[in-house]
Amino acid sequence: MTEANAQKENSIYPLVSPLMSSSGLGWKNLVIEHHSLLPHEFPEVRLRHHIVELASGQHQAYVERPDWSGHWKPYSKPPGNIWLFSEGIRPAIRSYSQIELTVCGLDPDFAAEVARELHISQLRGRAEIRDEPAVYLMRLLESAAQSGDSSNQLYVDHLAYALTLRLFTAGENRQSQQVPRGALPLHRLRRVVERMRADLATNLDLKTLAAESGYSRNQFLRMFRTATESTPHQFFLQLRMEKAQSLMKNKALRIIDIAVSCGFASQAHFSRVFRQIVGVTPMQYRREIC
Repeated sequence: MTEANAQKENSIYPLVSPLMSSSGLGWKNLVIEHHSLLPHEFPEVRLRHHIVELASGQHQAYVERPDWSGHWKPYSKPPGNIWLFSEGIRPAIRSYSQIELTVCGLDPDFAAEVARELHISQLRGRAEIRDEPAVYLMRLLESAAQSGDSSNQLYVDHLAYALTLRLFTAGENRQSQQVPRGALPLHRLRRVVERMRADLATNLDLKTLAAESGYSRNQFLRMFRTATESTPHQFFLQLRMEKAQSLMKNKALRIIDIAVSCGFASQAHFSRVFRQIVGVTPMQYRREIC
């Protein structure tokens, strides 16, 4: 295997070989890399980390990505924008211009530890985060990696912790400022989502969730969809799949045990839904990702 292929194989973001990577420095909790993507179509990538992308070039990049129905939609990546892809899948993209990316891979267990300290839920994928402190922290991490100094673990730990805090905080601030008109208020949405998370193994009904929100069923359906761009059922299934992906790492658990703990009556139903949402079967996910 050539050195370039080895770098690509070991990269947290295996689209192309990174121009720079901290993977050989022995850092804990995160890896940071720099990628330069030429115009190309890149397939979706299965991720082991939470991936934080910073558009670090001088010019706005123009790309397309598939929406929920599989149709390609154009969007842009302005310099300084951050995109967060939580553990699971990084969608396919088509780039029409060169893209300079600083890419940070956060260890999911580390992010979950920070979340528990903050008494909030796990990181969720978000797009177009504008947060100067987070950008500054990623640039400091990139600079530390470029120095090649493997003896600065305490400094790197501090930056990793600060960046993770900013990603939680930036997401909360952005949501608070940009709640769409007619959407479920953020504090009520949090309450509903927490109820969903607490009852993933049960058959929650619409009446229960509407009561949790404080609105009628009709109002709740409309306002929840405006806030999340999905139905309560779709959102609930997504939460179940997130739990299933987490449980899949425990090789002692059988697939049927995971299915039951996530509220599915049969392994066949669980496998069908898992493939629809995650893109692979549970067995493939466990074999290739975990």
